[in-house]
Amino acid sequence: MGNRMRLSISFKQQHRHIFEHLKSVPNKSDYISKAVEFYMNHGSSNGSSDLHDQIREIVMEILQKSPVPCANQSNIEQSDFLSKEDAELLNQLF
Repeated sequence: MGNRMRLSISFKQQHRHIFEHLKSVPNKSDYISKAVEFYMNHGSSNGSSDLHDQIREIVMEILQKSPVPCANQSNIEQSDFLSKEDAELLNQLF
């Protein structure tokens, strides 16, 4: 028992649902350790970067295929569509 590391945590009222859920988990230390390890391996920088890239790719695809919304839809002309240069600029910004 002397090799165990201890940590006390508390929850804000807004996270009461998490606190209530943890009360029902038999081995809270193992449960929290696995959740944090999963987050560290999949949810932090790698996961958010991949998600960002996926979102950027979807937005760029939509922008390249869709007309640019304009205030007066009855006056849509060819110039109201997103040009390839504009799409490339948006790609660089993301």
